[in-house]
Order: sequence, then C-alpha cells, then structure tokens
Amino acid sequence: MERAFALLKEMDQMKVVPDEVTFNTLLQGRCREGKVEAARELIEEMKSRGIKPDHISYNTLISGYSKRGDMKDAFRVRDEMLNIGFNPTLLTYNALIQGLCNNEEGDHAAQLLKEMICKGITPNDSTYLSLIEGIGNVEEFSESAIHS
Repeated sequence: MERAFALLKEMDQMKVVPDEVTFNTLLQGRCREGKVEAARELIEEMKSRGIKPDHISYNTLISGYSKRGDMKDAFRVRDEMLNIGFNPTLLTYNALIQGLCNNEEGDHAAQLLKEMICKGITPNDSTYLSLIEGIGNVEEFSESAIHS
C-alpha cells in the first residue's frame, strides 16, 4: 500500500490525473488492511479532486465496514449511496447480509433478502451462503446455550 500511495504522488507530480479506478483500487487495499476509516477519507479526497465515487467505491466501503462488524457504519454508507441517487446492487446487499449474519442478526438479514428480491435483484450463491452460515451460527449459539 505504501508503494501504491507513492505511485499516486508520482502521478500528481507528473500531471497524470487519477480516476475512480485508481481510487477504487486504493480503497480496496485500505479495506483489506482493515483501515476502513482511511478508505473513507479516500472517498473525501476523490470528491475534493472532482472525481465522483461510483457504485464500486461505496460497495467497497460497505464491505469493509461489514467485514469488521460495523453494521451501523455500513448502513450509513448505504444511506449515503441512496441519497446521491445510487440504488443498492447485488454486491451491496451481499456485503450487508454477510455482515449481519456474522453479527448474528439473521432476522435483519432475512428482511434485506426480501427487500432485494422485491427490488428485482436476484440473490446468488454468496447471498445464500452467508444466510446459511448465519443460521448455522445461530444454531451453534442455541445449542451451547442449551448445554450450559
């Protein structure tokens, strides 16, 4: 990541204008490192440079927050996405459902599944896998509660 940011500086020095793909790549790297706040700052830098964040930018942030279990922030980014006119995509829903299932919020995940289907978005294997794993966690939790 250090080298990637050094390249961004080099681009600036050479008057090579970065685009959303450049920033989305940096966003993804920061999220993989678990540095979601740093990724969030990159969105602001994009805007200050006149580069409009796209679906990928927002979905990357949502995914980063979801993987960390920060569902409040993940939904805040989803709401921000909606407010600027982007509709959630399959990737948006999958990231949110995965995060909710990992947080043992299966009921909320099931509501999102219904919402996505109502909006004409077809769930895929990742959607169902997250839900199945989420249900598995609830069963393990229930069994451990019964046996204690």
